[in-house]
Amino acid sequence: MLPLLADTVEFFFPTVRVLPLVLLVTILLWFRSKLARQKLISPIPGVEMVPGGHWFYGHIKHVMGPIKVGDKDYFDQLFVDYANEQGLCCAHYMEPAISVLSAKHARTILRQTSRRGAVKMIQRHSKQTLGQQSLIMQSGGSDWKRQRGLVQYALTADAITEHNPIIIEVANAMVTALTNVCKAESNGVIELDVVHIAQCFTLEAFGKLALGHDFHCFSDSGIMRSREAEAFAFLVNDIPKRSCPSAVFNPLLQMYFLPTAYNRRYKMERGIVESLLSSVIKQSKDEFAASSKRDSSKSSKGGLGKKTRDNLLTHIIRASTDNSDDNLIDMMKTILFAGYETTAITITFVLYNLTKYPEMQELCCEEARRILQRDDSITISDLRYTRAVILESMRLNPTVVFTSRNLTKTINLDGFEIPKGLRVVIPLTKLLVDERNFERAKEFIPTRWVRWNEEKNEWVERDHRKESTDHGEAVSAADPANFLAFSDGARDCVGKRLAMNESTVALASLMKHFRVSYDESKPVEMKRRLTSWFPHELHIKFHLRDDNAE
Repeated sequence: MLPLLADTVEFFFPTVRVLPLVLLVTILLWFRSKLARQKLISPIPGVEMVPGGHWFYGHIKHVMGPIKVGDKDYFDQLFVDYANEQGLCCAHYMEPAISVLSAKHARTILRQTSRRGAVKMIQRHSKQTLGQQSLIMQSGGSDWKRQRGLVQYALTADAITEHNPIIIEVANAMVTALTNVCKAESNGVIELDVVHIAQCFTLEAFGKLALGHDFHCFSDSGIMRSREAEAFAFLVNDIPKRSCPSAVFNPLLQMYFLPTAYNRRYKMERGIVESLLSSVIKQSKDEFAASSKRDSSKSSKGGLGKKTRDNLLTHIIRASTDNSDDNLIDMMKTILFAGYETTAITITFVLYNLTKYPEMQELCCEEARRILQRDDSITISDLRYTRAVILESMRLNPTVVFTSRNLTKTINLDGFEIPKGLRVVIPLTKLLVDERNFERAKEFIPTRWVRWNEEKNEWVERDHRKESTDHGEAVSAADPANFLAFSDGARDCVGKRLAMNESTVALASLMKHFRVSYDESKPVEMKRRLTSWFPHELHIKFHLRDDNAE
């Protein structure tokens, strides 16, 4: 009897040991199945959920990955193909969300709340590089309002106007460098990477506007980043490099303390940038204190003193109650990160788009030569056609491909109740080319923004409330409220005036002296960086005009 019992126990014992493993696998499969079913359930009755989401992370891989691969457009699949008549559809990005294609709906969302949920991975690396209180990644609150108010004070319309001569000076330096390079060629034509040129322009403009510092990107011999400029460019590229989906499980990129070659370079480049900013901030503080002391001795009223430097840093020092070096360094790095690459992308795309339309290049050239005087005494807003070309390029190729908000209260969009707490995704790259918002939306038509006035002999802005196609234009006047490339509401782009001025002056200056062309047989290699989608490199030919006005 005992031998039989022993044999029975021995027979079943392996099964007993395997039971916990079987139970665990069963629970995991059930949990996986439950998560997969949740990815198929729409949070809004009557709004379809986009199929094909991963059982765990849903559609986040597609929204954060390449927008287009070959003929497959992932953003069409996410935001267009399954949208209802009102332009609404749902997807799952680690949490359920709804997307909108109507500009009216987007404005409602953007003006209702400024709160957006930060992606933890991006937030972590942004704080590591830009500082613990980076304005970019804060979802809201008193600190965000205080910092944003300071930047707004430094970027008022009057302050931007004061900066125009500096922007023109940088544009002239860029043109001079390009002219010399072209003249070195026998045919006056040179093929260069326009991405590199645009980044050098925006970095040089940032240095002089924000810091009163020259990065020496442009010289008589050509265009080249200085050592400090290379450090800035490295840091701008670092956050996306560490935050991309493919880097999430790479400890060599996630752990800053590891003594890898890349981490050692990161510390070195960050040290160069922070050393430069510390030096410039100390100099600005000393000059501001000396100016305030002089003004106090001249007036019994005292006061804040006159401006010591025509740059954004001085404006912020004047208005801020926290002028600690760490706070100012973080703020200036944040302004750089927000404005450096976005403006460069705008300039890159507008030049690329113009290579397809030689007649538009000539119109920009004519306007530039009429308005850009040799003494640089101009009003940038008079470059209306040039600005229209930039608006149209930004509409077709927005620098930010999508944004999102977390609702703080329930709202109604054309009969659909969108509950409080739900994330709303606004796919700008699809919204701005949707026929709900613009006529002939996928075509490059700058005259939707301006028209030629024969009486005044100049370009004038069109008013969508008064005009249709009465003046013979190809399309009706565009509604500026539908142009959301700079977002809207309390969290719109605080530097949009500066960005438009920089882009307008850069384009006008280039068109005044050059024609541009591109070999369409060469495919444009695009790359994704967080919320941006732009060319990795773009080699455009610059043709020095025969009648070039020196």
